[in-house]
Amino acid sequence: MDRKSILQRIRSIILFPKWEWKTINLEKRPLKDVFMSFAFPLILIGAASQFIGSFLFVKNEMDIDAYRFSLPLIHAGYFIFVQVVTLMLTTVFVFGLSEKFQSEKDYSRSGKLVVYSFTPVYLLYILANLHVSLGFIMIPALYSIVLFWTGLPIMLHTPARKVPAYVFILFISVFGILFISSRLLAFLSSLIFPGSL
Repeated sequence: MDRKSILQRIRSIILFPKWEWKTINLEKRPLKDVFMSFAFPLILIGAASQFIGSFLFVKNEMDIDAYRFSLPLIHAGYFIFVQVVTLMLTTVFVFGLSEKFQSEKDYSRSGKLVVYSFTPVYLLYILANLHVSLGFIMIPALYSIVLFWTGLPIMLHTPARKVPAYVFILFISVFGILFISSRLLAFLSSLIFPGSL
């Protein structure tokens, strides 16, 4: 996907999700290509934002050379790691739970559903990562739930009556992954770089 295609997909999935899910469902692109050409570039932009935010707000009271670059690099790398792992685990959950919710068991479509549903999350992280006080910016990322809800019947042919429970279980799972990973990063940062933030 080139930049123009990525921007068009972002616009369409956010503004016209039902129509765009039908388009995505007809595409024959492999999941790996979807991840590398769509999700990963957006994750990298979020990581760059994380680096800038960490770099600007590291305290000056310690060794500047040690903290100014190494801590932001660790934060950016950890952000990439968490986002990739979250996408992978969520895809596995969606795929693994599909039969329980009378949905089509298709790993590629499950992955595409997850990747494109996360679009608002990727975009809002670009701003939210600039400073910890900007966490409230992530509130509209809940629109990802709407995208996932809209995509389930189209991508995995989930019966309408099964969609609410499917979405609820996935939301709790993803929230748990992200909460645990954020607490782990805070703990590791305090051990490796005490007093740096």
